[in-house]
Amino acid sequence: MRTLVPINFDRCIMGGLFTGIIAAVVAIVFNVIYRGQTNLIAFAVVMPISIFTAFPFFNLGIGALYFLFVHNHKKGARTFIIVFLLATVISIVLTRYTGDRTDHLVYEFKGLVVGLEIIEGVLGAFLIPFFVDHPTLYLTDKDIRGEQ
Repeated sequence: MRTLVPINFDRCIMGGLFTGIIAAVVAIVFNVIYRGQTNLIAFAVVMPISIFTAFPFFNLGIGALYFLFVHNHKKGARTFIIVFLLATVISIVLTRYTGDRTDHLVYEFKGLVVGLEIIEGVLGAFLIPFFVDHPTLYLTDKDIRGEQ
């Protein structure tokens, strides 16, 4: 799974930022479609500006966490994916089975939050390692100076 590309902290942060931007766009599309289908107007805390603010910053931290996994574990990338997907499943279970189950608005809001958790979990688990390990995505010192 790992390539021969040297992984440094900068690559992990950039991979997290790219993942956060992509996840934010996917989450906005999901938010608009889900709210349109369920007529969920309440709970204005999950709006485009909060999504575009939260997802990239969250993924910056996850990129730093990926750096720690890769540098402290022999199979860090694989371990990161497993741990991140497991954390996503636990988060989904906790969201689904806590709180009031009789209120229709709360039930629809939980559906929105679970969808956002799935988007973040799946994209974060797979896109951060992809972007960090991608051999030609980032400029190297040779690219900046020019190969001679």
